[in-house]
Amino acid sequence: MSEAKLLWSEEFNQEAGTAPNPEIWGRDIGDGTSHGIPGWGNNELQAYTEKNAFMNDRGQLELEARQIPDGSAGEAYYGPVQWTSARLVTKNKLHIQYGRIVIRAKVPAGVGLWPAFWMLGDSMDQEGWPLAGEIDIMEWVGKKPLEALGTLHGPGYFGDNGCGGQIELDQPLSDDWHEFSINWKPGEISWFVDEQEYFKATPKSVEPNQWVYEHPFYLLLNLAVGGNLGGPLAADIPASNKLMVDYIRVYEFEGHGEIIWINNS
Repeated sequence: MSEAKLLWSEEFNQEAGTAPNPEIWGRDIGDGTSHGIPGWGNNELQAYTEKNAFMNDRGQLELEARQIPDGSAGEAYYGPVQWTSARLVTKNKLHIQYGRIVIRAKVPAGVGLWPAFWMLGDSMDQEGWPLAGEIDIMEWVGKKPLEALGTLHGPGYFGDNGCGGQIELDQPLSDDWHEFSINWKPGEISWFVDEQEYFKATPKSVEPNQWVYEHPFYLLLNLAVGGNLGGPLAADIPASNKLMVDYIRVYEFEGHGEIIWINNS
């Protein structure tokens, strides 16, 4: 797939051990209770912290889901926190409308893990979910190791009834690095793994419901544990599991693509 103009990239080449650039990445913290959605709306087990996302010494970002067996990480909606992890978000920092959005990542092996790279509409605070729209660029769950998912969530099609597709590879996705991407232009979004298209959505795909993808969105990157989609954890799941990210890049696509920097000062 030929590349168009590069509009923005995050290469994660900061010094090992440092946190993601705060001018780009904010953090969601806790188990969702402070946001009014305990378990982040999906019965997830992790509490997000400031400490579980950092650079390694190979020019990559790591999001770590870490088991906390002694209850030392505080309380969650279900009792003592069992897992900590990280959820990064560019809300009110960097928003995107249209373009080719790419992540090169390596997902962790483990039944019960649920990494995702996704987007929410910038009208979330005014309209709420799902009216503001959600674009899941990449989801993967350890219980289905060969399968990657891409999904839209909007009014009338959300949760288990989202508008989406999946691709099944020959080897577990956790075995190697992969590029996950969307091509997004007015009236059309297409999903790819390693440049292989596996799903395309248009306004007709969600009829008679509303297509809510013609405005800016912000990025989210997280590693969830358990939950409605992740499912029960395997008994032998490691105590430390890492979603690794080499880069995130946004290109112009067929003349479309805009990076919007939000100034909150």
